[in-house]
Amino acid sequence: MLEEIALSWFRGASTKISLETQNKSIVIHGPNGSGKSSFVDGIEYLLSQGKLQHLAHTYSGRRQELGIINTGATPDADRHVELRFKGASIKGTIAPNGACSISNREIIENWNSRRIILRQDEVSEFIKASAGDKYSVLLPLLGLDPLENVAVNLRALGRKISEIANYDRVKGRLSQLELDWRARFGSDDWEIVKEKLKTVYRAHMPNGSEPTSLKALVNELRPVLDSVVSGLQSEHAAHLAIKTAADQPLKKHLSEVQRLAVEALKLSEPLIETRLSILESTHVYAEQLNADGNVVCPACGQSVLASDLKAHVASEKLRLEAAIAIFGERNASLNLLADSIAIVQSCLSRPELEGWLGAITAEQIKEHVSQFRALQIEALREGKLDASSTAFTKSIHCIADELAKAANHVPPSIEKLVADLGMLDAASHFPEIVRLRSRIEQIDVLTNFITSMENETREEIKAQTKSIVKDISDDIQGMWAVLHPAEPIDGVHLYQPEGSDKALDIALRFYGREQLSPRLTLSEGHRNSLGLCVFLALAKRDSNGGPLVLDDVVSSFDREHRSYVTDLLSQEFSDRQVLIFTHDYDWFVELRTRLAAKLWHFKILLPWKEPAIGIRWANNAGGFDLARELLESDPASAAAKARAVMDTQLAAIAEVLGILVPFIKGPRNDLRFAGDLLERLSKDCERKMRRKNGGEYTVWDVPTQKAKAAQGLLLPFANAGTHGRYVSKGEADRLIDACEAAIDSLTCEACKHPVWNAAVREHHLRCDCDAIRWRL
Repeated sequence: MLEEIALSWFRGASTKISLETQNKSIVIHGPNGSGKSSFVDGIEYLLSQGKLQHLAHTYSGRRQELGIINTGATPDADRHVELRFKGASIKGTIAPNGACSISNREIIENWNSRRIILRQDEVSEFIKASAGDKYSVLLPLLGLDPLENVAVNLRALGRKISEIANYDRVKGRLSQLELDWRARFGSDDWEIVKEKLKTVYRAHMPNGSEPTSLKALVNELRPVLDSVVSGLQSEHAAHLAIKTAADQPLKKHLSEVQRLAVEALKLSEPLIETRLSILESTHVYAEQLNADGNVVCPACGQSVLASDLKAHVASEKLRLEAAIAIFGERNASLNLLADSIAIVQSCLSRPELEGWLGAITAEQIKEHVSQFRALQIEALREGKLDASSTAFTKSIHCIADELAKAANHVPPSIEKLVADLGMLDAASHFPEIVRLRSRIEQIDVLTNFITSMENETREEIKAQTKSIVKDISDDIQGMWAVLHPAEPIDGVHLYQPEGSDKALDIALRFYGREQLSPRLTLSEGHRNSLGLCVFLALAKRDSNGGPLVLDDVVSSFDREHRSYVTDLLSQEFSDRQVLIFTHDYDWFVELRTRLAAKLWHFKILLPWKEPAIGIRWANNAGGFDLARELLESDPASAAAKARAVMDTQLAAIAEVLGILVPFIKGPRNDLRFAGDLLERLSKDCERKMRRKNGGEYTVWDVPTQKAKAAQGLLLPFANAGTHGRYVSKGEADRLIDACEAAIDSLTCEACKHPVWNAAVREHHLRCDCDAIRWRL
């Protein structure tokens, strides 16, 4: 159990200020801005290893030092946050630059800040959130974030494997080799290919014994064909070079490149791959979206109806994927064109073609040849050359036409030799084809396995989510029934919207009609009440020993429903330490009156003044120190504050003690003046208040006298202060002391518990040690 939260120059605290729980649950009241949330921040700060979620913005500094450290702290100030437990403590020491060093964090490593801490704004934000955002919030609270992290990491792993293995490049190379193979052999049928290779072998090695393997055939045939080529006469060698160059489909490759360039231009998008990755995330966002009106697509910036975003994202994704496919095809075609140009350039550089090139007399053709031979192959592959330009096109067409004309004069024997060399080259790449196919198969096996693991993980998340959601929904319904008894709003439960595994929402039955969202019919107060039920249901499942911290969570609740929250905490969390922080003094008084002092501790914070003073505690939980704070500056306001404290406290005390008061119809019943209640209290004390005296209980007149004394001062001083008339500091001070004494007289001096601490059947109320009693 948490024993103490100590803060020093952290948030609103100056020199060390401690919240001591006395090993109980605790309720803290403080006006707005008094520093209540600093204690909540202290717990979150240590849980989140030196960070606060609500300070995650640019203005708080790199390490949030501008928001975490009290602005009045000197450079050598002792800045720290400490949580103390029995025999152990965890301490976070903060450097001037915001760097945090935490010792013994393992003590709270199993605590989940989102399961134990609930703030006012988080209640309303959760209900307003989309189904997808609810899923994101609840997933870690359901305990399923490790599985979600596994699924996300598996997807990233699959992509990384493809990236490291150069999957796309390997597939492109294989496609190119297979295309060349089919061009040379005209078939993928191995029997046909084998027969063609045997024919080539027999033609050049008629006396050889046919090899039993493709590798042996290539190894034996290669030197023979090289010998044939090297033995060619100059004229035949020129024919071979011309035929080799002429067989390169320059025009075909150029036409394909230009066609795909036109298609790519139609689909031209800046940062297309980045936008596609954004779109993939937007696809998940669209599935989770639960909003009205127009939204802006994060990928393309268009404004579309929220209901149409999913279809828009699907359409946009198909369009961008098609664009990427076109760009990929264009790049592959560029590589094929570049390869063909490289081969032709190599042929034109052979010495045996010098005569043919020199015989070209037309200046225009000579210019095109010169331009062609000067083309930079790598620049073409990288897209730095405009393959669609007129000059480029004319140069390619001119070379192709001239080579085609020259090839018409190539002898059949040379044509046959070129064809044989082409088949031999294609056959020599067969081991690479096999290797690339094997490589792709290995990558596919691995990525498919990872994908299947991701899918199985997603299915497990889905199954566990359904199971856990059902259990939690039972608790939510039970808690809702406590907060809203006899209301025609029931059937509250979590559910996953159809067709979306990454979304959760809350359904209910409103006056017999099923509603798929609380935002359709529930008021803000009811929606916040529902959010509180969800959080408490999740907190109930947390078995890691952390306290339950509620920071101003009932601000939108009316008095009736605040009282039901008290019932709910008593029923569901009686065995757990609860820390409640509230600015609502009425609720604080109700809690102090209704919750057992044996299990609960109550404290009040004074108004915050300045950084150097920091957070301050009132001397007791009666609330009168709030009035004393005003004595110096405004005695009349101090008197009015004392009356306000009495009005609130006496109303709660009168209710629990069963003080009989005259009937007043309507709202005026809730506005009874403390003087009226003191008058009735003093009379009832004479009849019902008893104090143990030896072995019997006798009349105890101290509370009666104190009540009469306070009543005598309320009318002249408190009324004067309330209505703006002059009240001196001495008068206000006397009033405050008298009122505090009247309230304190109902508390046992020995055990420090009020007389209503425990009830004995329908006979009497008593303090914890039974020294004082109140007869029923």
